Order: sequence, then C-alpha cells, then structure tokens
Amino acid sequence: MTVPFLQRLNRHLADTAQTAWCERRCPGCGSTLDPSCLDDYCQASCRPAEKPVVPAYLTRTPAARIHGFRLTSAARALPGTYFEDVDPLSVIEAADWRCELCGGGIPKHVDRYDPQAASVDHHLPLALGGHHVRGNMRAAHRRCNISKNATHPDDLTCGD
Repeated sequence: MTVPFLQRLNRHLADTAQTAWCERRCPGCGSTLDPSCLDDYCQASCRPAEKPVVPAYLTRTPAARIHGFRLTSAARALPGTYFEDVDPLSVIEAADWRCELCGGGIPKHVDRYDPQAASVDHHLPLALGGHHVRGNMRAAHRRCNISKNATHPDDLTCGD
C-alpha cells in the first residue's frame, strides 16, 4: 500500500467516525444526541432501570453449583485429595448466612465479585492437603476467604 492511499483511507475513516458520532441517537427515546454530549442517553428518564443483582448460586441448579464448585476446587487441590459432591449453597444456608471467619452477616443479593458476597472456605486449605468434604467447609465472605488465602488454621491470628 502506498502512503497516499493510507492517508486517504485514514481521512475517510476519521470522517466516517465523525459522522457516526454526530448522528448518534438516544437508545431510550430515539432523539438525536448533541455531539458535544458524551452520554449515551439524552435524559435520565431514558435510561433503563437498574436490574436487581441475582447471584449465580440462586439461579443455577444444584447439580451445576456442585459441578462448578468441584471444578474450581480441583484446580487448587493436591494430588490424592478426596472429593465429595457438596452444594455450596447448602454450606452457606447451614451457617444461616453468617461468615464463619468474621461472624458478620452475608447479604444474599450482591454480585459474586462483591467483597461481601457469599463463598465457601475450606477450613484446612486444599493447597495444604485438606479434602473437599462437607466437614472441611464453612461459609465466608469473599473478602474473608481471600484474605485467609491458603493459611493453615493453626497459623491464623485472633484478628483473622
């Protein structure tokens, strides 16, 4: 490709982008947006209503929860680790939606990546030889579980 061709192509693409920007329409009402406006909607009433967060563990089937939990746990387990089929929701419900690491309540309707989200902690971490069995599991906030990491229970301090 020659330099003049590339210059013409770049000019054409820039003009097309400028035209597309100037002809943007509000997805809510269809009116033309002001080119100086960086927002995608012309007014607040055109914005769609926020959808309530429904965590995956409430919408997935028990079999899907068990399978996903087993797969993510297997990635951290040592060879020879024993695995039981455990529904993570049953562990959380047995703890009455309370974090067994900090004692705080676990909210039911938060995004799974939220620090307060429900998760299941292995008391003796899989990476340290723990088994994926119901007796080795407890409910925890996501942030508490992450901060515990692969720490042996005997090495935890009172503040953890």
